[in-house]
Formats: sequence, structure tokens, C-alpha cells
Amino acid sequence: VGSVDEPGDKIGLAGITGAVMRSGGTFSMSGDEIDEEMEGIGASIETGIGRTSGFASMSVLKENLDTALPILVQVLMNPVFPEDKIELQKVQDRSGISRRNDDAQSIAGREFSKLIYGAESVFARHSEYSTIDAITRDDLAAFHRRYFLPNNVMIGISGDFDAKEIRKTIA
Repeated sequence: VGSVDEPGDKIGLAGITGAVMRSGGTFSMSGDEIDEEMEGIGASIETGIGRTSGFASMSVLKENLDTALPILVQVLMNPVFPEDKIELQKVQDRSGISRRNDDAQSIAGREFSKLIYGAESVFARHSEYSTIDAITRDDLAAFHRRYFLPNNVMIGISGDFDAKEIRKTIA
């Protein structure tokens, strides 16, 4: 999943979905409660969606895996997308739009993409105030339902663990 999969009139939908999946929390824990839980065990859970892929990452000590893994699963499967967190992310995205011409390299990159791919290509487009404003909570929920499926995920694990045990844990 990526921004290449979002409709042209709602550019920014993928990024907002990826951010609010984590910041907005789940049916069982708010984003703030997840923050507190992760801080308490020295762990982190992050999500995001870029142009052609999305990610979820978790960093946790082995002894806290049983606490953090179910939270990651809930973030991926049951995000609630609260309106206040959506609006906060929209404010951040609008701020990015207002500053995007402050850096000549950023301007050059956008214009180069238009020249290479064509101005209407999914690889050359970028969010505008109007596309961010058009995004609703229902859009985020539908985008999530469409792309966050078990058969659309790859899992990579690194660290100090027993391969047979971790397979049982994540199965």
C-alpha cells in the first residue's frame, strides 16, 4: 500500500492513515495509553505509509514481547482513527505544505518528478490544502480496510530470539 493507491482528490490519505493508525490508538487502548505502556517498558511501536509501501515497526526487549506484540497487532488490525488525531495530523500536513517551497532541493525534486513521470502521474503528484481538507475519517477507515489484510503483509524480525519460538508467537 502507498500513496500511489489513494484517489487524486484525496492526496495525503495514505500518509494520514499511516500516522493516525498509531497516534489514534485502538478499540482497547488510546494512542496516549499506548505511548505510556511503551514508555513504561522501553519499547516503541511506529506506523507509516509512504509512496509505494507502508510499515509497522516495533522495538522491544525480548522479555517484554508478550506485552508489546498484542498492542502492535491491535494497532494494525483495529485502529479507531479519532477525529482529534486526524485533525492534528492534517494540521501537520498543512504546515508541511506551507513550508515545502522553503527548500530549493525540495522544489527541484517535485519538478523533476513531473518532468520524468508527467504531471498527472501518481509518482509526481503531491498533497494540497484542498486534498487534505477533503479527507474524512470514513476515508481513513475504508483505506485501512482495503489494504491492511493478512495476505498483504511481510514480516521481518531481527534480534535475540529463538526462531521456532517466535514463529509460534506470531502465528
